Amino acid sequence: MARVCDHTTESGIPVVGQLGWGAHFCQFYRTREDLADILAPYFIAGLRQHEQCLWIASPPLSAEDACDLMREALPGFEAYLQQGQIEILDYQDWYLRTAGFSTSDVLRMWVERQERALEQGYHGLRLTGNTFWLDRSGWDSFMEYEAEVNRTFRSFRIVGLCTYSLDRCGGEDVLDVVRNHQFALARRQGEWDLLENASLKIAKDELRRLNEELEQRVEERTRELERALRGRDEFLAMLAHELRNPLAPIRNAAHVLRQVQPSETTLQWARELVDRQVQTLSRLVDDLLDVARITGGKVRLERERVEVAQVVARAIETVRPTLDRKGQTLEVSQPGGSPVIQGDATRLAQALGNLLHNASKYSPEGARIHLEVTDPTLTDPSRDATELAIRVRDEGVGISPEMLPHVFDLFTQADRSLDRSEGGLGVGLTLARGLIELHGGRIEVRSEGPGRGSEFTIFLPLPGGAAQEGEAGSVEAGPATGRRSVLVVDDNVDAAESLTVLLGLFGHSVGAAHSGRTALEKAAREQPDAVVLDIGLPDLDGYEVARQLRAQPGGERLLLIALTGYGREEDQCRSREAGFDFHMIKPADPEQLRRLLQD
Repeated sequence: MARVCDHTTESGIPVVGQLGWGAHFCQFYRTREDLADILAPYFIAGLRQHEQCLWIASPPLSAEDACDLMREALPGFEAYLQQGQIEILDYQDWYLRTAGFSTSDVLRMWVERQERALEQGYHGLRLTGNTFWLDRSGWDSFMEYEAEVNRTFRSFRIVGLCTYSLDRCGGEDVLDVVRNHQFALARRQGEWDLLENASLKIAKDELRRLNEELEQRVEERTRELERALRGRDEFLAMLAHELRNPLAPIRNAAHVLRQVQPSETTLQWARELVDRQVQTLSRLVDDLLDVARITGGKVRLERERVEVAQVVARAIETVRPTLDRKGQTLEVSQPGGSPVIQGDATRLAQALGNLLHNASKYSPEGARIHLEVTDPTLTDPSRDATELAIRVRDEGVGISPEMLPHVFDLFTQADRSLDRSEGGLGVGLTLARGLIELHGGRIEVRSEGPGRGSEFTIFLPLPGGAAQEGEAGSVEAGPATGRRSVLVVDDNVDAAESLTVLLGLFGHSVGAAHSGRTALEKAAREQPDAVVLDIGLPDLDGYEVARQLRAQPGGERLLLIALTGYGREEDQCRSREAGFDFHMIKPADPEQLRRLLQD
């Protein structure tokens, strides 16, 4: 069960429900069964929410009894115990570890245990302590301690449940206990019920306030979505306009070809016109599709060693007809020895071509456009450079300061005039940035304002420089640098078998399992080097399987790779918390998976 939100945690106790961090409450009991009825689900919820758990036990339920209770209530409890997520201690080893009970020492130990839990990556500390051991003579001082606990816990990510035997509490004692806790649990006619005090009301008011804030955020988000929908409608209207622009002359030219006996000159004119407008239409559609692919994480790069001069030549080829039509001059400056980078030549040329098209679009007829490639390693071989720069500078309309931060936003354009003489959908710069970032690079923009031109600079990592992000490539079966034993876990048999075959081609020894429990059994028996694990399994989910794998002997050395259709940020966060080393989204890039298994 996942955490409800950062402010609350699930108690595991139906009558209580959610608890705010800092909660300090108590239970009145008569029998061991009363304790088991509340404490078992309380700690099971904490373990499943990745919280550190600490149980200070006292008769009538000893530490050994508590361990047996949890083993019976929670399959896989031993894994949690072995990895140290839960600790069950006798009261003498906690409350009376010094000469006698000390309020300051016990409070300090609670807080230190919480700090250690957070350092280890747990969400917080969940604890309980039984007071059966408490001597009657120390009652008043212990109530002072409970009041201090109430004040202290509010500042920390701690949830505390104190248990009191009704056989050892009189009527006034019960009032003392309730006064020093936010609320109390007691049985009434066989059912657990809440005894509230003012502190609980404060906590509920805080939850109510948080809910109101959440509702306000929902309303704000709804308004944002409404604005986005209006923007979508404006975009669709603009799209219709843009698509009609090339279609109208194409239709006219086709009509000319049908209706007249054209001369050679007329025929050539019609063909060239159709060709130009079809290219325009194709480019619009391709840009839209590529932006959608990048947004959805579906662009695949075919990486190879590429000369930058080759990328520049391809980009210039795409923009040359536009430059010639507007009588513009492109001045190109490149190093004498063409630098080499690792990347997809077609995609890099596409990104650079979009920058050149943008420069031409926003520059007047007859203007000059400058393209400059700078490789610091060629101009200064002694310099330890990690990237090269490709600059496109124009002398066009420039960019206003308020527009500058938004030039790479999807569907953003500086030209909003009705005539839309240069057209475009406002996706070219978005697409260029996405393609460059897939290569581990970045794009920067500068402009001194309207009428003063603009400069776009692509920075790309040089081989041996900064690590490139978002790497992909075509699948090539080849020998792995290190042979591993790999366990593939997926309830989809076809998916598991196909991945098993692929990893076998990569040189690994591969086995498969189709459920969480089978995976744990095979892993314990076969001791694989790596596990490629689906999250959505039919019995134990992948997060639970990962936690138990880490708890097995040698689990700390195991390479754990999540391979799942769940790709949200919170899903990846849960993967890290469960112990996964990597989180890959289906369908995974086989080349990236091969690299992970080779490292």
